[in-house]
Parts: sequence; structure tokens; C-alpha cells
Amino acid sequence: MDAAGEGGGPVTYDQIEHYFNSLEGPTAQERIDCIFSSIISLLPPPFVPAPEAAGDDDSDDELFSLTSSDSEASDAVADPPAVHPEALGDDEDHISHLPDALLSNIISRLATREAARTVVLSTRWRGVWAATPLLVDDAHLVGADGPHDIPIVRAVSRCVAAHPGLVRGVRLTRIPFYSHEYMLRRLVADLADKDIKDLILFNRPWPLNMPLPEDILRCASLERLYLGVWQFPEITSAHPPVFDKLRDLGLFHCIFALSAMKNLQVAVDWNSTLHEVVFQDAPCLERLILQTTDTRKPLKIVGTPRLEVLGFLDLNLHELEIGGIAIKAGMNVRARATVPSLKILAVTVQFARNQEAKMLPTLLKCFPCLEALHILEVMVNSAERNLDMDV
Repeated sequence: MDAAGEGGGPVTYDQIEHYFNSLEGPTAQERIDCIFSSIISLLPPPFVPAPEAAGDDDSDDELFSLTSSDSEASDAVADPPAVHPEALGDDEDHISHLPDALLSNIISRLATREAARTVVLSTRWRGVWAATPLLVDDAHLVGADGPHDIPIVRAVSRCVAAHPGLVRGVRLTRIPFYSHEYMLRRLVADLADKDIKDLILFNRPWPLNMPLPEDILRCASLERLYLGVWQFPEITSAHPPVFDKLRDLGLFHCIFALSAMKNLQVAVDWNSTLHEVVFQDAPCLERLILQTTDTRKPLKIVGTPRLEVLGFLDLNLHELEIGGIAIKAGMNVRARATVPSLKILAVTVQFARNQEAKMLPTLLKCFPCLEALHILEVMVNSAERNLDMDV
């Protein structure tokens, strides 16, 4: 992805905040929090379900068994397995006799707090914890009444810093990092040093343009990266990106400027300030998901032989270019301006506007092997319809 220019488009974040605060009722912070919950719902599922999500139901369907298959667990009327008499009441620690690899697998399935508590079981478990790649989710650290800024930020930062091993994944979606810049810088630096592979990092606004530390560019082991409400650091020759292993990228309301990665398989852009979206020589890209409002931007696709899913392509806001050829309504589509691999296309169209209505048939010629077409029709008011007909 490439972005040209600076700023947040035609409307700045300061203007958004001023507008929200000028309205009666909830404050700008309360309104953006409401929007924020919708954004979080679009993210990949948590590594480990939050404790409160597990529920208090002790039914057979909710119990996890190390020995039963799915078919066995579903047999609610089956008799319980016989237990050898010698296994009852012998006071022996059978779990600690399991191989380290299996113990590490068990720890990796625990919530953050429970996993850390295993170190008090014995010196053996302390070594297993140290060798297990760390998973951190702030949902496991937040109390019933929600996050409290400094304690949660400090807990996450210290958790990552104290773990002697690698960090497999970190998911932070409930923490406002504003006024905690030092701990944020320390956290991102530690993640880069510990070969973080999976990072979902969201800042609870305000501000919407909070700078993300430059150490994010050192996270060379990242395979999945989802960012929300950040200003990405400027790319320079002194700080080039090193995301050679990145396969899954999601941007949500970010100020961003980054070249496309060749190993990228999935890219998501939700209302980020990208003035130009360019995918060139992206041989692994399979899915490109876009959500754009109010800002027109070029979308250029070149060298994406595995692209199968594209949407929502807004015929009013996206200026599509394929293979270096701008796609215009009614044009003769050459082979270079086609994407034969595309199977699923989703478009947003206003049929009342002649130009968009004429563009759709031309667009379909660019994707000759299309299997599914999803159309979201946007209604226009009578004034806009009359203006378009006059043009």
C-alpha cells in the first residue's frame, strides 16, 4: 500500500472532535467509543476466550477434555470411564510427568493470568512457562468495571518485559494509550526484540492521530498485523519496514504510508487516510477488503495473480486502475486490464447516477472468471439525482 500526501483528507480529526462536541447529548469520546465497539467486532477472534466469555455453565458441552474426542463428548448419556483404583487418592502429581511440549501446549491455551500463575506450581513448570511463547490479551486483565488506564498499561508492559521467551501474540483493544507514551514505546520495543508474530494493537481514542512508536518497523517476525487509530511512523531510508513475513494486514482509521509486502495474503482498510491504494507485484495477495467514506482515492492493482476477493469497491469513490490502465465506463477492456483470478466481487453503486450505472457492466468485464457478485445499492436524494441527470 502506498499513501501520497499528508493529513487526514478533507476533514481533520480536530474538526471531527469539534463537531461531535458541538452536538447535544454524548461527548465526542462517548460517541467514538460507540463506533469503536463496532470496529472491534470486525477483528479476528481472540487467541483464548476471555474468562467472562466462558460463562458459568457447567454443562457437558462446555467442558474441555484431554482424552475425549468430539463424538465421545457429545454422548451425554454415556457412562463415565472407569478409573483405575490406584489412580484415586495417591496424591501424586501426574500432570507434571507429561512431556514439556504437551505442558507448553496446555499453558498456551490458558488466559494470560492463569498461564502466568503456573510458575508457582514447581520449578519444572517455571521452566515450561519460560519456554512457552507468550500470549497477551488485555481482555484477561480488565476487571468487571472496565480498564483503568495506568494499571492495565503497566501490567501488559511488565508482562511482556518479564517473560524470558518469545512472544507469539498480543491483542490490545481496550487500553487508551494517551499520556502513557513511555510505556507504549517500551512495550513496542520489547515486542520487536521478542519476535512478535501476531499483533492486534488498538488505541482507545482520543487522539485519533496518536503516533505509533518507530520500533514497530523492527517487528520483522510479524505474520499478522491489525492496527487501529494510530499515526504510523514515517517511512525513511533510516527506518525501512521489514515486514517480509507479513501475510495479514488490517488498518482501521490509521494515518498510514507503507509499501505493499510481497508475502501479504489479506489486506483490510477501514477508513484509513490512504490517499492512494496501490498493490503492485503482490503475488500472494488473495483478499482485499476496503471501507471508504467521503474521500475519493485511486485504487491500482498490478501483478496480483492470486487475488480472489475484492470489496467493497465504491464506484463513486474508488478510481480503479488495473495493469496500468484506468477503468472507464463503456471502454473496451483489454486483457492487461483484467484480473482472471477474482472470484468474489462486492461493489457499492448508486444506480440513480448514470455514470455509476454505466460503469458496472464495464467493471464486470475486468473480472471474466467472477463467481459471485454482491451489490450494495446506495440511495441518493432527489437533488443529487437531478444534478447527475443534467450532467
